[in-house]
Amino acid sequence: MNNLTDKFDKYINDCLKNPLSQFHHLSGSGATYEFEQKLKKYYSKKHAVTFSNCTSAMLTLCHSLNLKNKEVITTPLNWGGSISPIIFSGSKIIFSSIDQKSLNLNPSDLVNSLSSKTKAVLSVDYNGIPSDSKQIKEFCKSNNLYYISDSAQSFGAFRDQRPAGYFADFIVLSFGPGKSLFGGEGGAILTDNEEIYEKLIWFSQHPFRQKSIFGPDTYNEYLPFNGRLNPFSAIMLNNLFNVFLKRIKTKQIKTFDLLNLLSKNKFVHLPDQISQFNNSAYFKLQYLLSKNIKIKIINDFLKINNFKFQATQYKPNLIPLNKSFIRQFKNKYHSNKSYLKNLLHLDYISLNEITNDNILID
Repeated sequence: MNNLTDKFDKYINDCLKNPLSQFHHLSGSGATYEFEQKLKKYYSKKHAVTFSNCTSAMLTLCHSLNLKNKEVITTPLNWGGSISPIIFSGSKIIFSSIDQKSLNLNPSDLVNSLSSKTKAVLSVDYNGIPSDSKQIKEFCKSNNLYYISDSAQSFGAFRDQRPAGYFADFIVLSFGPGKSLFGGEGGAILTDNEEIYEKLIWFSQHPFRQKSIFGPDTYNEYLPFNGRLNPFSAIMLNNLFNVFLKRIKTKQIKTFDLLNLLSKNKFVHLPDQISQFNNSAYFKLQYLLSKNIKIKIINDFLKINNFKFQATQYKPNLIPLNKSFIRQFKNKYHSNKSYLKNLLHLDYISLNEITNDNILID
């Protein structure tokens, strides 16, 4: 931690002593460059672009993909910051079905949401459980669609021996509060698509960075999004990258042991894919409750076995049934209301840690 503080002090002092150094981060150099290199290596992707936050990243991506007067298929279990950029870009949201155990988009049902206007699919790694990006990508490839993976909650998780979201055309990350990678604030997009990568730079990054990529005479000072990552977030994320990886692994091992016990005692139904500790980032622990199992039984079990967790009842927050969403966007989405209401009859639990020992750095 002292090393990180020293890095902050050095950056501030350098900026005060030499005003020219205040502009270095505008070109995407220094800590920003180093952090993007680490992301590219971790995900085995050609390009990484960091942003001020995940919503800015999504807005820039939607603009770069020209999502206007189109349809985007996604999950009803979502975050407003993921779908609002799609709506404000002029496209319609089509809510498809989810897998009842993982609460992620159901790949086998995507075809029922397909139309001539469909332009993209947006999956969400809900609660840190990776969506089946391999199968979703196959569907998108066969139907000439873009595939976006909102992997904001799943950094550190693996599926099919690859990082969460790996097979998507675009992996979107968040570094805000509660995320596996915490930088105070921030986001990123990972891709192999050269054309869209250049548009991401063109529409969101400072002209200094554009010049370093496109040449000194080619830049856009009329960019619609001032999306670059804050230099202090870049310093923090770059210097603590390996610390975060170590921390998420410790959390995964501990949580996996707990969930295995609950599953073996037939208290909950775990997603089929969770067979190894790193198959989820365990952003939130919300699982399908077994039939006729009471919350009190689980809490008694947790207490007897010295697990410092408490189980509470959980009902999925389905965006198409949210009154605020309906009021604002009633003509900009489509969903199967009867299907959604049936989901509300299922019983889920949420496991919440009741200790105060999850300190980031000793």
